Amino acid sequence: MDNQFNQQPNTGPEQQGNDSRQGYYQQGNPYQQGNATQQSTYYQQGNTYQQGNYSQQGNPYQQGNYTPHGNAYQQSNLYQQGDPYGGNGYGNYSGGSFEPQKAPNIFQQFAFSFVPTLYERLTKVKVGSMIGFVTLLVLVATLLSFASVMVSFSSIDMGEIASKLPEFALEDGRLYMEEDFLFDEGNVFVYMTEGIDSFSYEDADEIADEGYQNVMLVGRDRLSLMQNGEYQQLDFSDLGDSFALSREWIATKMAPFIMVIIIVLYTVFFLWRILWYFLCAAVYLLFAMLIASVMNKRVPAEALFRTAVYAKVLMFVVATVFDLIPLVDLSVPFLFRVVITTVFMGFAIAKLPDNRPTPAPMTMGQGWR
Repeated sequence: MDNQFNQQPNTGPEQQGNDSRQGYYQQGNPYQQGNATQQSTYYQQGNTYQQGNYSQQGNPYQQGNYTPHGNAYQQSNLYQQGDPYGGNGYGNYSGGSFEPQKAPNIFQQFAFSFVPTLYERLTKVKVGSMIGFVTLLVLVATLLSFASVMVSFSSIDMGEIASKLPEFALEDGRLYMEEDFLFDEGNVFVYMTEGIDSFSYEDADEIADEGYQNVMLVGRDRLSLMQNGEYQQLDFSDLGDSFALSREWIATKMAPFIMVIIIVLYTVFFLWRILWYFLCAAVYLLFAMLIASVMNKRVPAEALFRTAVYAKVLMFVVATVFDLIPLVDLSVPFLFRVVITTVFMGFAIAKLPDNRPTPAPMTMGQGWR
């Protein structure tokens, strides 16, 4: 019995399955059944990178980000659609490419200045080219005027003039002459005398009222001159004691001396005309800004200044031509010049493109978010 009992299987806790046999390790502990690593870990089941992470499923760069679909530069950026300079008149727009127009040369500037519809091209002229154009324009006008004076002066025979003058001498700050001299021909009146100290503005104006345009009155101490209503006077004492003038000097040496004086005066006159041209253009710029404001147009100040510079060409040329016409005393009134130039600028500004920025067009599916 005892042996049989001993031969029967032991069903005690040690034989049935202790904690080591039936228990945690035999039935299936977390390591046998499948722990988090054996069953399906985060990396075995499919983590973000295995299942389809941001980069595998399709991030903005794979699914269709801003750049592949068409960003602002691929779809149609400001320079491809037409920016204020690429599509509104300040440049050529051809097939979506920006091709700036070539600025006109000096000769084209002169021709375009008479056509307001072409002032858009003139607004592209560089500062140096514009200054060169004005300088050349004033130089040509000054040379034409100088040539006209030289032609008239060359026809004057100083010896013949001196022969008509009385014997006189101007030295030691006063006039010496034996007898009075009077010249009255056409619109010229000349009177010289040692017996009167000096003449006044009233004396010259009284003679000019009789129809004379050129009046010269020479006294012992002063020369009074009135030309076309403008009065000037010279006191001989201001010339100094070393200054001397006589009839013989006029006949032999006055012509070259006058030539030098004329050249110097025209050089100064040329420089002054350039400065005066740009000063007047700066004043016309104010009128141009007012015109653009009335038209509700935004035009750069540089373009408006160039408009003023080239709008002055018309009346400048007209005034120059009138000055060159011989035997004709014509002049363009100042107010008339202002009106014509301002009207000319108005037509030119009306044709200039508006510089307001063009808003980017809205495409399908775009909107505020």
